[in-house]
Amino acid sequence: MDHPNQQIINAFFDAYGKRDWDAIRRVMTEDAMWIARGNHPLSGVKRGLQAVIAFFDAMGTVMGSSNVKVDKLVVGANDQYVVESERVWTNRTDGINLDHQVCVLWRFKGGKIVEGVHFFADPQGADRFFTAVASKSSP
Repeated sequence: MDHPNQQIINAFFDAYGKRDWDAIRRVMTEDAMWIARGNHPLSGVKRGLQAVIAFFDAMGTVMGSSNVKVDKLVVGANDQYVVESERVWTNRTDGINLDHQVCVLWRFKGGKIVEGVHFFADPQGADRFFTAVASKSSP
């Protein structure tokens, strides 16, 4: 059975997919923070619920155009954190691809998501990929 914090993550993605702001607010704080490490257009610290959702939108645009595959390798959870280790790879027709491991560290307080951090096994490779692809995905 999933840890309750993993269930909160699942509820977040369900609500996010439906753009159900009330449900999102039930599982993520208004002052949530998301950190995407690196030197690419999606990197940086996102502060506040709106900024975090905008980050997920931008990441979704990039990965949605990249025929992405994800293999969850390890998930660990306790009362304050969930860590997800994944292999992520893409199959873009333009040949700009990524095949790497990433960890996402989620932090919780009071039954809500308060922070997330992406850690890339190959930060320079992630920078190259997101820099090249994000520029193609921009409106």
